[in-house]
Amino acid sequence: MVNNKKLSGFSLFEACVTMLIVAVFVALCSSAFTKRHITYQESDGHGRYECYRNGSGIVQRYVENNSPRNVPGTTCIFRPPRYAKYLLINVSGGGSGSGAGEFKSMFYTSIDQPLTISPGAASGTSTVKKGSKTVASASGGAGQLVATSTAANNVKNCTFKSRLYDGCGTSPNCAQAGTNLSVTFCRSNTAGDSQTLSIPIADIKAYRQSYSGATLEYADISNYVGHNIEPKDAVKLIPSGTFDSYFTLNVEFQTQQSQQSQMENYLTALGITDGIATARPGAVNHPGGVLILW
Repeated sequence: MVNNKKLSGFSLFEACVTMLIVAVFVALCSSAFTKRHITYQESDGHGRYECYRNGSGIVQRYVENNSPRNVPGTTCIFRPPRYAKYLLINVSGGGSGSGAGEFKSMFYTSIDQPLTISPGAASGTSTVKKGSKTVASASGGAGQLVATSTAANNVKNCTFKSRLYDGCGTSPNCAQAGTNLSVTFCRSNTAGDSQTLSIPIADIKAYRQSYSGATLEYADISNYVGHNIEPKDAVKLIPSGTFDSYFTLNVEFQTQQSQQSQMENYLTALGITDGIATARPGAVNHPGGVLILW
């Protein structure tokens, strides 16, 4: 009888411990599932905002989870969602009768104030402001310029930018020769130590170091290539000073007004075919527009 009582008491103790372990396990699982659910909701907050002109005036709308929501009013006011981890602001000026409007794209990690947006009419400038400060703008009236082809008459001007050796008896010179640039320079101050390179203009465009308007900055990469380094990699090494660069050129190209709206191309690449896409922002004779992604 005594042994049966002890056995019965021990079994009750085991049952209590087992129930306690199960209760703790359920509580932990519940907490873990809750945290996973919150994380999923936060990471799912993506969408876009559009502000553009159509025949009847200003249109602004939000598109989230493929569901568009129009916002009434004659002024575009964008209030950044509190859960947005970044903002990508794309602005296009209005196209004129002679060319496409300018297109600009800017990335921001956070903007904590409403933005006032004014999409330009045809030939007009589009602006994005935070209070009185202009955050972004794109000019209209054929503001988008592109370099013409690498034909023989494409280079407008070519000048040396960097300080060169001048003791070899040869003056540095840069001149166009068909689709190439003929560049003559001193490699040292030793008499007769000059070199003439024939550089394809297409290479100058491909391996440019910087671009401003119609002018490309091109640093000599012949010494890099001599070390079996690919030209595209050599350009990246120029600022490091790993190898000598004998000269830097400023090459100014002839330009023309672009007939293609870069904003239109951008929308097509994103697969956006409704809303702002129907207004063709920045196209010839079409108004501008603003697209914000988060």
